[in-house]
Amino acid sequence: MIILEGTDAVGKTTTIKLLEKEGIILKDRSKDIISKYMLEDYSIDFRAKRYYEYLKENDDIVIFLINNDKEELDRRVKQRKIINEFDLKAYEYNLMYKETFEYMKEKNMLLDKLYMIDVTNLDIKSQKEKVKEMILCLV
Repeated sequence: MIILEGTDAVGKTTTIKLLEKEGIILKDRSKDIISKYMLEDYSIDFRAKRYYEYLKENDDIVIFLINNDKEELDRRVKQRKIINEFDLKAYEYNLMYKETFEYMKEKNMLLDKLYMIDVTNLDIKSQKEKVKEMILCLV
């Protein structure tokens, strides 16, 4: 299974829906492991160790989507009908995904199962194509 992860408002769900129309099925988040520990309460070392163990024990491939345009993330959040506390900190969580990936890469913990795609400044169609391109290279 390929799992698409990232902060709220990064475009995961929309990208997944567009790819489903092309027969590419992805899971929206790993709520039990990745999302669960991508919180300020956990150190980067703790997160990395948990994710590394998860990657070792599972066949899943995880792709982190990041968007470093704070204004764009804020704009997307403000378009939501219901806004929760996590939505309001989308940019900060986005940075956590990026930093965690880079930390794990530096420590050789990716196991060819964790990837990151920077979708900054991409429209949703271009974002979908970039994700699709990576998936086709992985399978």
